[in-house]
Amino acid sequence: MDPPTSRHWWERPVRVLQFNIEDRYGVYVPRLSGSELARLAARLHANVLVIFARDAWGRIFYRGGTVGPVHAKMKGDLVREAIEEARRHGIRVVLMVGHTANKYLYRLHGDWAQVNRHGEVIMLEHVPAAEQGYEPEWPLLCLNSPFAEHVKREVAEALGLGASGILLDSFRYQPDPDKSCYCRWCQERFRREHGYEMPREPDWGDSRWRALWEWRYRVVAEKLREIKRVVQEAAPGAPLLYNSHPGGWGGRNNRVVEEARDAIDVVMVETSEADREPPGFIAEMSKLSRAVSGGKPVWATRNYFHMYRTTVATSPLAIRQGLREAMAAGASPWLLVFSTAYFQDPSALDAAEQVFREHEALEEYLDAAEPVRYAAVVYSTKTLDHYGRSEPQHYLDEVRGFYYALQHSHVPVEYLSARDIGETLRRYRVVVLANTVCLPDHAASEVAGYVAGGGGLVATYLAGSWDGDCIERYEFAAAEALGARLRGLLRLDWSYLVVDQPSHPVTRGLPRRLIPWGDMDYSFRQSRTSPELGWHTIVDPAEGAETPARIGLTEYPWGDEYTLGRSPPPIGAETKAPAIVVNRHGAGRSVYFTGQLGRHYWRLGLTDYLRLIYNAVTHAGGPLPLEVDAPSTVQAEPWRQSGRVIVHLINHTYNQRIMSRGLGDARQPVASFGTHEAVHPATTVVPVHGVRLRLRPEQLGLEADSYTAYLPLRGKRLQAETRNGALETVLPRLDEYEAVVIEPRA
Repeated sequence: MDPPTSRHWWERPVRVLQFNIEDRYGVYVPRLSGSELARLAARLHANVLVIFARDAWGRIFYRGGTVGPVHAKMKGDLVREAIEEARRHGIRVVLMVGHTANKYLYRLHGDWAQVNRHGEVIMLEHVPAAEQGYEPEWPLLCLNSPFAEHVKREVAEALGLGASGILLDSFRYQPDPDKSCYCRWCQERFRREHGYEMPREPDWGDSRWRALWEWRYRVVAEKLREIKRVVQEAAPGAPLLYNSHPGGWGGRNNRVVEEARDAIDVVMVETSEADREPPGFIAEMSKLSRAVSGGKPVWATRNYFHMYRTTVATSPLAIRQGLREAMAAGASPWLLVFSTAYFQDPSALDAAEQVFREHEALEEYLDAAEPVRYAAVVYSTKTLDHYGRSEPQHYLDEVRGFYYALQHSHVPVEYLSARDIGETLRRYRVVVLANTVCLPDHAASEVAGYVAGGGGLVATYLAGSWDGDCIERYEFAAAEALGARLRGLLRLDWSYLVVDQPSHPVTRGLPRRLIPWGDMDYSFRQSRTSPELGWHTIVDPAEGAETPARIGLTEYPWGDEYTLGRSPPPIGAETKAPAIVVNRHGAGRSVYFTGQLGRHYWRLGLTDYLRLIYNAVTHAGGPLPLEVDAPSTVQAEPWRQSGRVIVHLINHTYNQRIMSRGLGDARQPVASFGTHEAVHPATTVVPVHGVRLRLRPEQLGLEADSYTAYLPLRGKRLQAETRNGALETVLPRLDEYEAVVIEPRA
């Protein structure tokens, strides 16, 4: 099936169709056959088919099994028929098992269920018992109970059917207080291993609570390693896929992937949130998952349906662009179809086929390609867990704000796991510590050495002020590299950034001198302002460091106009305290912001914050290897491969996509004008003309005298000219998507 290679089949680009049977009654199961599903995959040009071996109600979709009842409505043998027919088309079948929900087993063994600290059975989407009004539908079973051994039997049995791989639909075993398990199996094991009872109330100053938090991750990682051993014994060479669901459940599963990266062969990136997230979300989650997994293959999903309306297709454009995002970010595209939508609304399947055909045509340019590395935004699961213990979004907003600002500015950007800080830093021109609060001593030393050796560093707020155990240092770990010493915190509802040097490289191009620092609290339950957004660190700059902006104080804590005084007040005084510190350390540069710049861009999207991020990153990192002259709505993803450069261009210039943000349940005397839960899919792209690409060959490792540029999907060539040491080419018109290849002229 595959050409000779030293790599496994699943380490190369694939196209995935997943078919789920999602309803408890299996309304359309009688009309399904495995052969039909395999032929559907072939028609769409998928080369991997993912189907259930067992669903969340505990039913299996093959005959003669021992791990659950056969689905009562199934005719024939869905799994065996699919595997047999898929083999004829050169398609591999991956079977999904081990979903943490299993209603059948719960009925047999209610004591296997996860139970929270209030004694409630934990469901996939947990609802307090007092609000349920019905029995648990998708009760989660505990990995410390005999359920784990049952999953191993599911894996072995599924592989015995001839499956090419196994997908575990992420183990839901969370550390968060009201989502974590206190069943008797957990309590007995924890007591046996630690010698004391599981704490029930979160207390981060208590070593017993911190030990429990870490223990829960170890439980999942341990079970994944055990299952990996079962896979190796039952079918040597078959991959274990794990659904990380990186954008869900507060991002906690990203820590699981970090902890168990040695056991996971492929990361399934489920992006069910894509319709309510910014364009580029599927690409972002693909990069994040590649980072936390240590570079494992990533397969990223695009749901066939819009939002959670599983019975109807979303717009064909949303499907096409979502699958292209995965491809452009170096992931394999994965279409997730539910049975109800397949039978009731197959109208958009052609959209997936179009992109799978594109992927097939581009396979030569995707295989073994490496991203063009310039900026790395550090992602710290320890900071997420400890600093973001109860409000993970406050840390994630800072990180994602930097990521999207760089994406919108066409700066090549990747995520870097804080766990991998070391030699990997030297792959990048600039590293961003976006409020990376927890930073071990060895990582801080690596960062300082990286900057001294010529690397660029951008850091914000409390970056590196806690140690590897997430305990306060009361000083920046990389203070010398930052050129700033920590003196304290300035706790303000609102503040200002006051620009003193408008011609400085970091503040150049800002339209105003006074930039508001802070934002209203949109829920308005406890405070007028969002926590810590107006805060700053108080720092002493090093001798020779530049301070192009200072902190401004407001006249009073909050403004008087709009929604009960949640607007920013006017400036009252300009302090001498630096808001930006720019430093040279050895051969490198650093830029430090005393506040949370990324959170401001994520929440508000104003050009002030965008310009500051772009200026800081390019000042620290130096000239970009690739400049893209296009609107910020064009997503550019550059890759290198065997002396050539491939630039994926996705046009997110949509004229229908709507996302409405409300004011929460603020105490307003009248209802709002319209609902604030409106999310519309994109339906039409506005073409962009004259997209100019300007490459610096020496930064990309290109050494030829002349180059050619072409569009492999169109069979067209573009003009490529060298001017002042840079290679330029222009794409006359960008509609939805294009791949531009630049390589030495033959």
